Amino acid sequence: MNKILSILLLASMAFANQNFVIKVEGMHCPLCTAMVRKALLKVDGVISAKASLHDKTARVETKDGVSEKQLLDAVATTGYTGEIVK
Repeated sequence: MNKILSILLLASMAFANQNFVIKVEGMHCPLCTAMVRKALLKVDGVISAKASLHDKTARVETKDGVSEKQLLDAVATTGYTGEIVK
């Protein structure tokens, strides 16, 4: 039984998701947040993306293996500059 639990734990750690917070300068309206969110969701491996006008950030959950560069490049396609803060 312990072997099975150990194997399951190792398997779940191998496929762990990543979470990022991206500071996005210049967002000033709901359309801005929608554009950033949609661009991030187009990145292969992104599970969810939420952009906040209030604190000018995007919170992104990805599968393991998605790079910060991929996310920042996606933000750049919208005309905004992003910076990983978490």
